[in-house]
This record gives sequence, C-alpha cells and structure tokens, in this order.
Amino acid sequence: MFRSKKELERFVEGMAVFRRPKQRLEQYPTDAHVVAAAVWDAYMRGLLDTVIDLGCGTGRFAIAAAAMGARLVLCLDVDPEALEVAKREAESRGLLDKIDIVAGDAARPPLRGRFRVAFQNPPFGIWSGRGVDIAFLAAAVSLAEVVYTIHKLPTLDYVRRVVEGWGLRLDVLDVATLNIKPVFPHHRKRLHKVEVFLGVVWKD
Repeated sequence: MFRSKKELERFVEGMAVFRRPKQRLEQYPTDAHVVAAAVWDAYMRGLLDTVIDLGCGTGRFAIAAAAMGARLVLCLDVDPEALEVAKREAESRGLLDKIDIVAGDAARPPLRGRFRVAFQNPPFGIWSGRGVDIAFLAAAVSLAEVVYTIHKLPTLDYVRRVVEGWGLRLDVLDVATLNIKPVFPHHRKRLHKVEVFLGVVWKD
C-alpha cells in the first residue's frame, strides 16, 4: 500500500504496456496519472473492497486497486494477449492471489453479482464502433455501486445527459491531456494529444 497518490502513480508508470496493440480495440496504455487519481480517490472514500476493471487491458486499474488494499479484484477483457500481460504484471508484484482474470466482452460482461466499485477506460468509439463507450458505461453501472470512467472531454455533456437519464449522477474528478505515442500506422505525430475527463457515476 502506498502513502501518497504520487507514489501510486510511479507504481503504475512502471507497469508493462501492450506488446502488440490492436487498433480495432483502441488499445492505448491508460495514463498513470489518471489511474492513480481514480484509485486514490476510491481508496480515500473507502470504496476499495470488491472491484471490477472493465476492459482491463494490461491491468493498470486492477493492479493499482489490489496494491491499495482491495479485497477482491476482477480483471475483464476480450483480448487474451492483454490478459496475459496483466497476469504477469500482477504475479510479479505478488498480487495475483487478489485478482481474478476473466476473458469476456466488457460491453456485454458474462458476469453476475455486484461490485463496490468499477474502473474503466473504454474505447472512445473511433475504431471500435460508435456508442461503445456508453455500452461499457451501462455494463459498469449494472455491475457496480460506483463507477470511475474515462471519456473524451468533448463528450462530457452527452455522457452527463445519458447518466442523468438513467437516474444517476456524474461528477468530474479530473480533466487531463493524454499524450499518446505513435503506435498505429495512421499515427503521424510524435505525440497525439487527447483531452479526457475522469468521471465518477453515483447512485444517489
């Protein structure tokens, strides 16, 4: 367990990323600062009990939550290669006994039961299909009492309207600019900057 959000961020920065990222799944490493902001906030609120990381990729949210004392963490992703990375990362940090790794579609999770909190960095729908971010969010809301979710900043008003239409509340915890290094053939810039918000969905 770490004593500060900065220590947690450095821990996340040291985790492995995708070896062969898949464009159709929009696989980018989740920003360490945003991961730390979400997990630290959940820790300070006493929410890190049962946790699900939807579309976990290489497991940054899941491993950070386990490191901060979560009792049980479920790591769900459709990509077996990403799950292998997550498994190795958890094992190398002595946290695999706290993390269940499951293959499945996070937009249609093959799960039952309830979690105290969900973390997710869903695809933005650029390559994976329009509306996939909301499908992820709907799945997270169906499974968890509180949801930490990342979306492109220009979609904030739309996401808030959707959440309020479900009778829930969306708070913005953080706004960040992601500096994405070129990983796919269509990337021409040394860094591609994307403005995002970290939201928290509450069931009032």
